[in-house]
Amino acid sequence: MHPKGLSKERPNGLPSGHITVEKLKGLEYQKYGDSPTIKSYTKWKLFEENSPLRLPTKAKAGEVKIKAHVLLSGSEASFNLPKGVVLEEGTLGLSSPEESRILGFHFYTLKKAYKLRIVEDLKEPLVIVSHLSEKAFISHHVSIEAENVKAPIVIYDLSEKGAKSLVIELKAKNSDLEILTIGKHSALSYYLMRASLGDNTRVKAFTLVKGGEMSHHREDYSLEGRETELILGGIPIGIGSAVDYLTNVLQYSEKSKSETKIHGFSYQKGWTVHRGIAKVFESARNASSRVISQVTIMDEGSLGVSVPMLEVDTSEIEEASHSSAVHQFDENALFYLRSRGLDRKEALSLFIHGIGEALTEHLEELKEKARKNIKGTILALL
Repeated sequence: MHPKGLSKERPNGLPSGHITVEKLKGLEYQKYGDSPTIKSYTKWKLFEENSPLRLPTKAKAGEVKIKAHVLLSGSEASFNLPKGVVLEEGTLGLSSPEESRILGFHFYTLKKAYKLRIVEDLKEPLVIVSHLSEKAFISHHVSIEAENVKAPIVIYDLSEKGAKSLVIELKAKNSDLEILTIGKHSALSYYLMRASLGDNTRVKAFTLVKGGEMSHHREDYSLEGRETELILGGIPIGIGSAVDYLTNVLQYSEKSKSETKIHGFSYQKGWTVHRGIAKVFESARNASSRVISQVTIMDEGSLGVSVPMLEVDTSEIEEASHSSAVHQFDENALFYLRSRGLDRKEALSLFIHGIGEALTEHLEELKEKARKNIKGTILALL
């Protein structure tokens, strides 16, 4: 789930041992089996039909209305970094092309990787945008290093056409980070967050992703330092679309804490899947770990899958629990809305739009200006 990446880099900042077409042919998208944790829920055939071997690997920048510090649109990049953030090239070596066929495609297409070092506290969110609006296969790769800082980070993952891969690598130590990820997809999207959390690091991460034709969204967190804490929440939404959302949390350190809460929604023949894994290793004595996963199916013909899994290798555990639920939308709430003059479609739409309003509660510590901007974007997603 969180293999060590390549340590050497090429002059352009990319991993050595560049992936070739011959190597790609020997890679699989993922392991297949009967277990629901490794079963294929992503429609990989669509990525194969829209691979970089079939589509152009260059695209012009499209129109993006979000004001960003890092804007990656098509094959173009622009930067307007705030004080306290340093731009470099390269990766952190937390991911490699040999892991899977989709990551092989990612590195095969990738022309340049960017590294951001946060060297002082940020009062305003660092905003990163990844965007594609043309029929092409485009890869974006951003690494973030944070040490002895407090910083809010907002990541927008936007795809309108073609197929886009976005990989975010994160290394943090003695830091307090808030990460909000907003995904809006129409076509094909592959997203990977790979994070290594060191001593005395606290991360609050929240994700809202609206699936496209097929969206594969994966977040991997490795808790490696003393008294590391992760609070992870997410809302994957499939409205006439498909999203396969994976969360993997690995705890290696003593007294580390993790809590994963995911609530997905499927609507209008949508397909929403959450697979959440938490593993507490023998070295993580007196740790605590929770995984809560649920999916609400809003109407007939939609699919919801919830598969949490918890594995504990130490007997000295503070807390370890997991729960799963897949249920239909509350018809009593629907009846109440319809009794006020709304038809079924209007009532369900109002409920889903209310999710966006509720998300603003997670942004209380951000500046009012940023909160208004993000709130408007969230509502636009729905």
